[in-house]
Amino acid sequence: VAKDNTTCDGPCGLRFRQNPQAGIRIVGGQTAQPGAWPWMVSLQIFTSHNSRRYHA
Repeated sequence: VAKDNTTCDGPCGLRFRQNPQAGIRIVGGQTAQPGAWPWMVSLQIFTSHNSRRYHA
C-alpha cells in the first residue's frame, strides 16, 4: 500500500548500506557488491473507471 507522502530517508537513488554480517544477497545468480542496488521498476496506471491495473 503506497503512502500519500513518501519521503526518502537518505540520498535518493542510493541504497543504504546494511550490516555486512546481515547475510549475502544474490542478484541474477551473482554475488552483489556491498551497497549495490538490484533495481526494479513497476509503472502502474489506476483508473477510476475500472479496477484494472495497466503495467508498462
